[in-house]
Amino acid sequence: MCVVLALPSWRARVLFLLMWLGALGYGAHALMREFRGHARATLFQDVEGLEEALQLIPDAPEVHERLGTIYLLDPARFDPDRAISHFRRALELSPRDARLWMGLGRAYEAKDEADQAAWAYRRAIALAPHHFRPRWLYANFLLRREQTEAALAQLGLLVEATPDVVENICDLIWHTREGEAALLVRLAAGRPAWIAAKVSDYLLAKGRAEEAVALWRALPTWDEVTREWGRRLIRGLARARQWAMAEGVWHEWLRREYGREPAPGIWNGGFEHAIVEGGLDWRIAPAPGVEVGIDETVGYGDSRSLRLDFRAHEGVRYAGITREIVVEPSTRYVLRFAYMTRGMVSTGGLYVELTDADDAQRMRVRLDSLPASEAWTPVRLEFRTAAATRAVRLVLGREPTHPLHDYIRGRVWLDAFALERAPDGPNA
Repeated sequence: MCVVLALPSWRARVLFLLMWLGALGYGAHALMREFRGHARATLFQDVEGLEEALQLIPDAPEVHERLGTIYLLDPARFDPDRAISHFRRALELSPRDARLWMGLGRAYEAKDEADQAAWAYRRAIALAPHHFRPRWLYANFLLRREQTEAALAQLGLLVEATPDVVENICDLIWHTREGEAALLVRLAAGRPAWIAAKVSDYLLAKGRAEEAVALWRALPTWDEVTREWGRRLIRGLARARQWAMAEGVWHEWLRREYGREPAPGIWNGGFEHAIVEGGLDWRIAPAPGVEVGIDETVGYGDSRSLRLDFRAHEGVRYAGITREIVVEPSTRYVLRFAYMTRGMVSTGGLYVELTDADDAQRMRVRLDSLPASEAWTPVRLEFRTAAATRAVRLVLGREPTHPLHDYIRGRVWLDAFALERAPDGPNA
């Protein structure tokens, strides 16, 4: 809408022009003053520069926020009272800014005014209920004051809404409560399996294997999350040399997967099942010049076996078929298996080796001679574990022989691996 003023005389016109120029000059002055204030606040981030900026723009909430933050976090300027004063002034100017409420909460906490801090944190959460940081700060505050139930309630909302922060939340609990694993277990209780799995991984990394395993065992469901979690748990326990616990989880994994207790000895020693990646099962890796896989048409007593095809004929070094087997210390064992070859003049360099899974210097036994045989041939290898041995590593491989006759060609099948205690007696 346009308004037209009728000015009857030249004097009225002059007076109006002077008034308009005066107003324009005042507005320009105010605008310039605000510009100078914001420029100073931007260029000078120290207390002196920001205080000078406030002389020019006293109603700028962002300047009060910066000053409050300096008085809160700068050790040389630490002054909670001033921080509170600036954050409160900023909130008078911008009362719906959750960041300002968080700053006020931290300032009250620094002054040890717990009730006021809690009130400010709750206001921040109310204004930004879906943002991570307000709940994070409030949960920190509650944990430090041992308000465990309230802290877990806030952290539980965070872990379900933000999967990527589970490890950070575990770190918060671990360091704030000095390694209180029971509190981490409570954080996972009743929540989705993927949360419990992440907490379990964290506990295992911190050396709390029993709590990590207990979380896995507590889940009643058996789905892909629980399967993968169990396999990861077994790998972690093996790396931590917790062999007995790894075997316990492995046997339970097999029982839940197949609906029956696994037979004693070497699980899947005849390759009758698909290999479980990550369990205490076979690990099979390819290599240049060596093709490895499960043959489903040839077996010793059944129709499945492990097959190796040697494509390169010289300089073949391979140790890609391994598995760990939990054993008793200071005990005599017998390893049995069967093999068959085709197209081989000799099996030069092929070997079967057992070593201590933690330290090969403690115990090592190797069978180097496997004569070429186009019929299934049973093999027996006896060994004794060392006093400190808790698991052995079985390796099937090949090493180059003498340079003048290092040659291998053809196919090898291996099957029917079994491990049993050697019978007692001098003639056993």
